[in-house]
Amino acid sequence: MHAREFGSAGAARPISRSAIGLGTLALTGRSGPVDDRASVATIRFALDIGVTLIDAAVVHGAERVERLVGRAVAGRRDEAVIAACGGFRRDAGGRRARLDGTPGHLRRSCESSLGRLGVDHIDLYYLAGVDPRVPVEDSIGELAELVAAGKVRHVGVSGVSVDQLRRAHAVHPVAALAAEYSLWERRVEAECLPAARRRGVAVFACRPLGRGFLTGRIRSADQLAARDLRRDDPRFWPENLPGNLDLLRAAEKAAADRDIGLSRLALAWLLCRNGGVTPVPSTRDRLHLEMNAAAAGVRLTPEECEHLAALFPPAAVAGRAVP
Repeated sequence: MHAREFGSAGAARPISRSAIGLGTLALTGRSGPVDDRASVATIRFALDIGVTLIDAAVVHGAERVERLVGRAVAGRRDEAVIAACGGFRRDAGGRRARLDGTPGHLRRSCESSLGRLGVDHIDLYYLAGVDPRVPVEDSIGELAELVAAGKVRHVGVSGVSVDQLRRAHAVHPVAALAAEYSLWERRVEAECLPAARRRGVAVFACRPLGRGFLTGRIRSADQLAARDLRRDDPRFWPENLPGNLDLLRAAEKAAADRDIGLSRLALAWLLCRNGGVTPVPSTRDRLHLEMNAAAAGVRLTPEECEHLAALFPPAAVAGRAVP
C-alpha cells in the first residue's frame, strides 16, 4: 500500500502512514460481540498487509482498545503509527462521557494511555473535542507541552469548528483533523475541509463507511443489537432507513458496473478527494480489513467521483443532522 505523510507543518519530523487506516470502534463491543484474542490478531494482520495507521482514538471503551493495541504492537512498535485521544471524562458507570480539556486532565489521560499502550510515545494525540469551559488555546498548549516532553509526536483535533481549528493551529501546528466523512455524510466539505487544507492539516475520515451503511449489509433497523450505538442515529431509524436505502441502490449499481464491492468504492471515493483524505474504517473482521485495504488500489476518474457524490445529495439523506 502506498504511504502518505502528515505533520509536515510542525517542527517534529513528518510521519509516513498508510493511505487507509484501521479504526478500533468495532473492537469496543458497542456494535457487536468481540473477542480479545481475535482483535489482537486483526490488528497484527493490519500491520502484515501494510495498514500502519492504528487509530485507538475512541471515547467509549478506550481502556480496552488501548490495551489490545498495546498487545498487538508489542515487538512491532516501529511498524505502527498509533493515534489516541484525550479530553473527555466518563462517569462512574462508564456509560456517559463529558468533555474535560483542562491541562491537568489531558496530561493524566496521556500518561494513562501510554501505560495501557505500553509505549514511550504516541504518534498522534487528538484533543477529543473543545471543552466549552476551557479555551482551546489552553488545551492545545498542554498538548504542545506533551510534544516537547517527547510523549506525543504530533497533535490532532476532533469535533472543532473552523475558528477553533484556526486558534488551535496558532498555538501549535495541528497535524490532523478527525471528522466523520463519507459519501453519506459530507458536512465537513463546507468549511472544515478547506480550512484544514489551507493549513496543511491532514484529514482523517472517521466512519468512512457510514457506520456500516455503505457496506450494503444493513437493510433494517432490526439488524442492530439492543445496545448498538447506531440505534441512536436518526439515519438508521425505521422511518428514515428505507429512503436512505433508495439512495444506496444507485451506488450499489455503480459498484457492480466497476465489478468491485460497495465498501471499496466508497473508500476509493474518499481517497480521490482533492488534497487527499485518509479513510479510517473500523472493523473486527480480517476479511473486511483486507477488502478495505484493497480500496487503495482502486483508481477513480474525476467524472466517476462526481457521479458518486451526486448519488448522495446531502439534502436527500433522511435523518441527517442539520449543521
